[in-house]
Amino acid sequence: MSENFYLLATAGVLFFSGLATIATARNLVKNIMGFQVMLFGVNLALFTAGLSDTGPSLFSSTLVVLSIVMGASVEALALSLAILLYRKYGTLNPWLIRRLSH
Repeated sequence: MSENFYLLATAGVLFFSGLATIATARNLVKNIMGFQVMLFGVNLALFTAGLSDTGPSLFSSTLVVLSIVMGASVEALALSLAILLYRKYGTLNPWLIRRLSH
Protein backbone atom coordinates (compact mmCIF):
# COMPACT_ATOMS: atom_id res chain seq x y z
CA MET A 1 0.00 0.00 0.00
CA SER A 2 1.16 3.48 -0.71
CA GLU A 3 1.94 6.04 1.94
CA ASN A 4 -0.88 8.24 0.61
CA PHE A 5 -3.35 5.62 1.80
CA TYR A 6 -1.92 5.74 5.31
CA LEU A 7 -1.99 9.52 5.34
CA LEU A 8 -5.60 9.61 4.15
CA ALA A 9 -6.59 6.95 6.69
CA THR A 10 -4.96 9.01 9.44
CA ALA A 11 -6.79 12.09 8.19
CA GLY A 12 -10.08 10.20 8.38
CA VAL A 13 -9.34 8.99 11.91
CA LEU A 14 -8.49 12.54 13.00
CA PHE A 15 -11.61 13.97 11.41
CA PHE A 16 -13.99 11.43 12.92
CA SER A 17 -12.37 11.53 16.36
CA GLY A 18 -12.82 15.32 16.37
CA LEU A 19 -16.42 14.89 15.25
CA ALA A 20 -17.05 12.37 18.03
CA THR A 21 -15.54 14.77 20.55
CA ILE A 22 -17.84 17.56 19.42
CA ALA A 23 -20.85 15.25 19.53
CA THR A 24 -20.18 13.85 23.00
CA ALA A 25 -18.38 16.58 24.99
CA ARG A 26 -20.30 18.75 27.41
CA ASN A 27 -17.57 21.34 27.70
CA LEU A 28 -17.01 24.25 25.34
CA VAL A 29 -13.22 23.99 25.52
CA LYS A 30 -13.37 20.28 24.59
CA ASN A 31 -15.67 21.17 21.68
CA ILE A 32 -13.16 23.74 20.47
CA MET A 33 -10.37 21.17 20.76
CA GLY A 34 -12.50 18.67 18.81
CA PHE A 35 -12.96 21.26 16.08
CA GLN A 36 -9.20 21.73 15.89
CA VAL A 37 -8.61 17.97 15.62
CA MET A 38 -11.15 17.88 12.77
CA LEU A 39 -9.28 20.73 11.11
CA PHE A 40 -5.98 18.84 11.45
CA GLY A 41 -7.59 15.91 9.64
CA VAL A 42 -8.83 18.16 6.85
CA ASN A 43 -5.39 19.78 6.52
CA LEU A 44 -3.73 16.38 6.30
CA ALA A 45 -6.21 15.28 3.63
CA LEU A 46 -5.63 18.48 1.65
CA PHE A 47 -1.89 18.05 1.86
CA THR A 48 -2.08 14.37 0.89
CA ALA A 49 -4.29 15.14 -2.10
CA GLY A 50 -1.62 17.46 -3.45
CA LEU A 51 1.25 14.99 -3.11
CA SER A 52 2.84 13.66 -6.27
CA ASP A 53 6.10 11.95 -7.19
CA THR A 54 7.88 15.28 -7.44
CA GLY A 55 6.62 16.51 -4.06
CA PRO A 56 3.72 18.54 -2.75
CA SER A 57 2.01 20.93 -5.12
CA LEU A 58 2.12 24.63 -4.42
CA PHE A 59 -1.68 24.93 -4.49
CA SER A 60 -2.31 22.30 -1.82
CA SER A 61 0.45 23.71 0.39
CA THR A 62 -1.06 27.18 0.08
CA LEU A 63 -4.49 25.85 1.02
CA VAL A 64 -3.08 24.08 4.07
CA VAL A 65 -1.25 27.19 5.29
CA LEU A 66 -4.37 29.31 4.76
CA SER A 67 -6.47 26.73 6.61
CA ILE A 68 -4.03 26.69 9.54
CA VAL A 69 -4.11 30.49 9.82
CA MET A 70 -7.90 30.62 9.64
CA GLY A 71 -8.23 27.75 12.13
CA ALA A 72 -5.95 29.52 14.60
CA SER A 73 -8.02 32.71 14.36
CA VAL A 74 -11.28 30.82 14.82
CA GLU A 75 -9.83 28.98 17.81
CA ALA A 76 -8.63 32.22 19.41
CA LEU A 77 -12.05 33.82 18.95
CA ALA A 78 -13.88 30.74 20.27
CA LEU A 79 -11.63 30.52 23.34
CA SER A 80 -12.16 34.21 24.11
CA LEU A 81 -15.92 33.71 23.84
CA ALA A 82 -15.65 30.67 26.14
CA ILE A 83 -13.84 32.81 28.71
CA LEU A 84 -16.57 35.46 28.52
CA LEU A 85 -19.30 32.82 28.88
CA TYR A 86 -17.54 31.29 31.89
CA ARG A 87 -17.27 34.70 33.55
CA LYS A 88 -20.96 35.40 32.95
CA TYR A 89 -22.52 31.99 33.71
CA GLY A 90 -19.86 30.23 35.79
CA THR A 91 -19.93 27.06 33.68
CA LEU A 92 -18.70 25.78 30.33
CA ASN A 93 -21.51 23.27 29.87
CA PRO A 94 -23.53 24.44 26.83
CA TRP A 95 -26.70 22.78 28.16
CA LEU A 96 -26.52 24.72 31.43
CA ILE A 97 -25.66 27.97 29.64
CA ARG A 98 -28.72 27.54 27.42
CA ARG A 99 -30.91 26.89 30.47
CA LEU A 100 -29.47 29.84 32.44
CA SER A 101 -30.01 32.30 29.60
CA HIS A 102 -33.81 31.93 29.71
